Amino acid sequence: MKLSDLKLLSKDTLIYGIGNASNQIIRVLLAPLYVAYLAADLYGVRSITTAFYRFLQIIILFALNQAVIADYYKATSEEERRRLVSTAFTYTLVASLLFGGLLLVFAPLLSHSSIVQRIMGLESAELRSILRLFGIYTVGNPAVLIFLALLRSEKRPGMYSIFTISTSLVRVALTIVFLVVLGRGLQGLYEVDVLLVVPVLLVTSAFVYIYSRGIKFSFASLKSMLAYSLPLIPTSLFFWGRGMLDRLLFIPLYLTHTDVGIFAFALNFHNIVSFILVVPLSLAWLPYAFSVKEQPDLPDIISRVLTYFLFLAGWALVILGGAASEILRLIAKRPEYWQGAPLVPLLVLGVCLYAVYFILGTACHLQRKTIYFTLVTFIGAGVAVGANVILLPRIGLLGAAIASAASYGAMALSMFFFSRRLMKIPFETKRIVLIALISAGITAASYFWHVSSPLVGFLLKLGLGSAAYLGILFLLGFLLPSERNFILKLLRRNRNKS
Repeated sequence: MKLSDLKLLSKDTLIYGIGNASNQIIRVLLAPLYVAYLAADLYGVRSITTAFYRFLQIIILFALNQAVIADYYKATSEEERRRLVSTAFTYTLVASLLFGGLLLVFAPLLSHSSIVQRIMGLESAELRSILRLFGIYTVGNPAVLIFLALLRSEKRPGMYSIFTISTSLVRVALTIVFLVVLGRGLQGLYEVDVLLVVPVLLVTSAFVYIYSRGIKFSFASLKSMLAYSLPLIPTSLFFWGRGMLDRLLFIPLYLTHTDVGIFAFALNFHNIVSFILVVPLSLAWLPYAFSVKEQPDLPDIISRVLTYFLFLAGWALVILGGAASEILRLIAKRPEYWQGAPLVPLLVLGVCLYAVYFILGTACHLQRKTIYFTLVTFIGAGVAVGANVILLPRIGLLGAAIASAASYGAMALSMFFFSRRLMKIPFETKRIVLIALISAGITAASYFWHVSSPLVGFLLKLGLGSAAYLGILFLLGFLLPSERNFILKLLRRNRNKS
């Protein structure tokens, strides 16, 4: 992998990371506020509606936000690009109006359903109000993802980050007002959703149609994008189903809404890794991979990106997994949430394995063999369902976390075998094995090291765990000669500046 390639990819990943990290950092910063004003069962309700929205998003979008990127680089003229973006945005907006409108109309009927009340854990009057607000949010949000796909396609990470950071800051302000000042409780969170999504939709609609110079709907463009995106739907449904299985079926069936809240709160650690490492990489990686797909050293680039990601993922596992108990005690004042600590290492491991699956699937994206994602999805879904059925009744929430990690692992392994049919990737096996063994060992040792003070424990585990991880890798020869020389040059440059 050339240094120029690494710099370009790293720059875009960092800028995307700042924008996406803002969302997750704000969620984490707001977490103590949520748990202070919401009991675990109400936090579980919020988690359930979030999972349900993701299902609607899959049905509405049909993965067109990913297809926009693929067809953007296939288009031969600027006019063709404008037409496909306008088509994707218009289709998504119309579909959002349809599904959101139906939810608004049928909110009273759904709120009286005993099944819906049992799943949501709410009474009819409160449920009806929340479903109506949820319907408005469903109308406004999916089309915004097409706008973000356009920014990614045009490689405008700066504007992408400005947009995401701005909306995140507004959400913080509104949440504080509605939850703390006005005391609106659970319903206030949905009122914040509506107040934020309506102006955002208006602004993004204006931007897209100015870019496309009006509404330019094309059935030919839609057909081309759907040919790419439809095989991705089973994969998206798998991720939705995995979340819904543990939150809406298995956990409520065997446990309680309080357990759902505990599990959802533990997922914040999963989300930290996702939004700081996985999502930024995925946002920058696919447009970059499509732009260099003709380069002969592309397999080497994929291999090196995988190694570098695993290095960062292993470090994240050491910090978040090893210090899970301390972090939970620091940010959650209600002791009921502390029960989620054993889940954290497994959830973080799961999202890291998902990223491996994503990187290995690059060849499938580039050669438009998205049917492989469908096959891998069925494998992962089978593992997730089987593990939940077997483990959840026996070991509770820990079983759901194990099922999550196992399903992602099965998907990564399956994608490894499928991708080999399309591209031979020279994996850096020794370095990958070193990362896996050292990060797992340090995480386990750190997790079972109990410190009475959560703040002192976190700082000790952060410092000593990081030093041990980096130091052992260095002593065992993890760095390549070119990487050592690059680091030494940076150190000399910084020393000269000082």
